Amino acid sequence: MFEGLSFKPGDLGVEEPNQIVLKTFPARLFSGKKRTFNSAWYGSRRWLEYSIQADAAFCYPCRKFRAPSSAVDSTFTLSGFCDWKHAVETGKGLNKHASSKEHQLCEAMWRDKERRVQTGTEIATLVNTEQLQRNRYYLSAIIDAIEFLTVNQLPFRGDNDGFDSMSGDGCGLFLSLFEYTLRKDPALARIAQSIPHNARYTSHDIQNNIIDIMSTMVTEQIVKEVGESFYTIKVDGTRDSTGTENISIVVRFVNDLYEPTERLLTISTTDKGDAATLTDTIIEELTKAGLSPQKIISQVYDGASLMSGKHGGVQKLLQQKLHRDIPYVHCFNHQLHLVVIHALTTEQAFLDFFTMCNMLYKFCRKPTVSLLYKGQTLKRLLDQRWTGHLGTVSVILRSFDDLATLLREVNSATAYPKDVRVEATGLLQAMSEPSFRFIAEMAHKILSYLAPPNTMLQAEDMDLFTGLQLVNSACTCVENLRSETEFMALFQCCKDATEEPAPKRQRTPNTSFAMYVVEERITHEDPNNETELRRLYFSCIDAVCGEMKERFGERNCVLMDALTSLDPEDSTFLDVSKVKPLLDLSNTAIVESEYTVARRFLSEQMKVSSPPDGGKWTMKKVLKHFHKPLEAMPSVMTALKHALTFGASTALCENSFSTLKNILTDHRLSMLHRRKANLIKLAFEKDLTKKFREEWKDSLLRRFHSAAKRRLPLY
Repeated sequence: MFEGLSFKPGDLGVEEPNQIVLKTFPARLFSGKKRTFNSAWYGSRRWLEYSIQADAAFCYPCRKFRAPSSAVDSTFTLSGFCDWKHAVETGKGLNKHASSKEHQLCEAMWRDKERRVQTGTEIATLVNTEQLQRNRYYLSAIIDAIEFLTVNQLPFRGDNDGFDSMSGDGCGLFLSLFEYTLRKDPALARIAQSIPHNARYTSHDIQNNIIDIMSTMVTEQIVKEVGESFYTIKVDGTRDSTGTENISIVVRFVNDLYEPTERLLTISTTDKGDAATLTDTIIEELTKAGLSPQKIISQVYDGASLMSGKHGGVQKLLQQKLHRDIPYVHCFNHQLHLVVIHALTTEQAFLDFFTMCNMLYKFCRKPTVSLLYKGQTLKRLLDQRWTGHLGTVSVILRSFDDLATLLREVNSATAYPKDVRVEATGLLQAMSEPSFRFIAEMAHKILSYLAPPNTMLQAEDMDLFTGLQLVNSACTCVENLRSETEFMALFQCCKDATEEPAPKRQRTPNTSFAMYVVEERITHEDPNNETELRRLYFSCIDAVCGEMKERFGERNCVLMDALTSLDPEDSTFLDVSKVKPLLDLSNTAIVESEYTVARRFLSEQMKVSSPPDGGKWTMKKVLKHFHKPLEAMPSVMTALKHALTFGASTALCENSFSTLKNILTDHRLSMLHRRKANLIKLAFEKDLTKKFREEWKDSLLRRFHSAAKRRLPLY
C-alpha cells in the first residue's frame, strides 16, 4: 500500500540488513496471479532486506552509504521494490540493481566499514577514538549546563548568543555558565579549542533539540512507571501573560513500589476553550505520550461548568467518547475554598471585618507608616485563596497590640497628613470594638480546623477516601464549637481583651406612646451586644457545616461504599458485594474466594502486628506491607490499587502553574509554547531530570547523535 510513495518503514535494519523470514509473505496481484516475496532471494544477496510494513524489498548499503547527489535508484532506498513478477529475471529487478555501479560503490563502502569493525580500527568519518571521547566530553558539558538551568528554572539566552562573545556582557546564563565551566575545567577548555566552528552546539536550536530529547525521555519514563496500571487524570488550565491557554495534565497511578504517585505528563495548549476541544486535547495528549485513554479510572477537575457540566462538560464528554463510566471528582481544595467564601460571606459582619483587614493591610504598607510598625507583616487577602484569610486573621491577633499602638501614634502625630490621621482614627475605633476581636477569634478558630485537611489534601499520596475522612473530621471539629460553653468562653475572652466603650446616653421612652401598647421596636442593633454576637456565632458555624455537608456529601454512594469496604478499620472490610462496583470500572472479574481468604489472612495479620511506621492500618499500608501474599489474589490487589488511584485534588496542576510563572518571566515572553512546555515539565519533574547527570546521559548522547546533523561525531 506504500507503492510509489517516499515512505521510510520503521522495521528496516540499522546495523545490518533486516532479512525477515515469514511462513507466508503478503501476496500481490500481477496479471490476475498472486505473487509474493521469496526469502530464498536472500541467498547470494546479503544486501537485500524486506519490510513487513511496506511489503517491499530494500537495499541496505544503498540506503546507508549513498551520497545525497548519487544516482542510486530510489526504488531500493525510499519507496521499496515490490515487482515480484520480475524480481529475479535477467537484467531486471534485483539482478539489475546488483549490477549497477552505484550499488557496487555503496556495497564496497559497507564492506570496508565491516572490515574496520572486525579489526577494531573503525572510526566514524575517520576520526580517532580519542577524538570521539573528547567530543562526547564536550557535549556532556553542554548537557550539564542545560540540565542545571532547567532544574533551577533559570533563563538561557541573552542579547548575544555568539560563542566567541560568551565572556562579554549580555551573553545570557547558558553561555556564562559554560564559560565558567571552561575556566574551571582546563581539559574541557583544550577540547573546545579543537571543536569545529560549525559544531560548537551552543545555539538555541541545539538547546531546543536537547531539551526536546530530555522531555521525551522523561515522558517515556512516566509512561513506563504507569505501565499497565489504570490511572486518574487531573486537568486544570490557566492563561499566561501572553494570553496563551496552558492546560496542565497530571496522571495519578500506583507505581511498582505500590505507592500512589502523581506525575506531570504535559503542558498542552489549544486555540479554543470549549469542552469538546479540551476533551479531544486530553485524549490526544494521552495517546501521543503512549498511554491508553481506556485505562482512565477517574477524573479530577475544578467545579467550573466547562469541566464539571453534567451534560456538556469535559467529564461527561470524556465518558461519551470512551464509552465508559469514569467517575468525576470535584477537587476537594476548590470545594474547601468555596465553603469558606460562601459561608463566611453570608453575614455582613464578616464582609465588613475582612474589608477592615484589607484596609489595615493597605494602611500598614504606606511608606511613612511602615517605618513605625513593629509587628508582623500583614498578608493580602486573595479571592482565589482562602488561606490568605487565615494568615491575615492570625497576624492581626498576634500583632493586635502593635497595630493599636501604631494607629494611636499616627493619630497623635501632626507630622502625618490629615487624611492619614483620619484613616488611623477610624481604623483604631473599629479595632477597639469588641465585635472586631470576637469575629477575628471566631474566624481563626473555624479556619484553623479547615487548614490541616487543606494542606494534607495537596499531598501527592492523598487518595480520595482518606481525603474524605479528613474533611469529615474537620466538619466534626467545627460542629463541636456549636455550644453555649464555647460561645461564652470566646465572648468573655474578647470582652476582657478589648477596651470598654464609652457609656452611651440612656434612651428615654417617647411620651406620645404612653396610651398605646408597643408590640415591636425598630431600632439599630448594637453589633457589640452579646445577643447579636451569639446569633452571629451560631449562624456562622451552621453555615460552614451546612456548606461542607452539602458539597462533600454529594458523592457517588455506591463508589464511596466500595472505597469504605477497602478500609481495614471498617466492619465491611473486603465485602465482595460492596467492592464489585469499583472493579466494574475496569471490567475486572471479582473472585469471591480470593476475598474470603484475603479478609481472613489480613485480619489475623493486622491483629498480631502493627504497621512499620506505627499508627493504624490503612489501605496504603496494607498494600505496601502485604503485596507479596496479595499477588496470589489479583482481584483483591487490583481493588486496593484502584482505590488508591482515585485522587482528591488538582493541587499538582496548580503547582505546575507556579513553575510556569517562574519560567515565563517578562524577559522570556517570546518563548515558543513547545520549549516552554518542555522546560516546565523538566523543572517540575526534577527527580527524573537529574538522572541526565549520570544515569541517562549516555542514552541522551546517543539519541542526540542520531537526531542531529552529524557534524560532530560522537560514536
